[in-house]
Amino acid sequence: MPTCKECKQFFPMEENPAQGDCVQRVVDPRQAYYKAKPVMGDMDASSCSSFQKK
Repeated sequence: MPTCKECKQFFPMEENPAQGDCVQRVVDPRQAYYKAKPVMGDMDASSCSSFQKK
């Protein structure tokens, strides 16, 4: 079972490395931007469509 902390898009917080942000680059017709959502590093990522192994 892959976890969020094994993903390239997981960036841990300095205060608490067990928590972090899942950062994804989104491109639409007018612009490109980054979308971040807070996640725990030990969350199950097997159903995540954007999971990329480090």
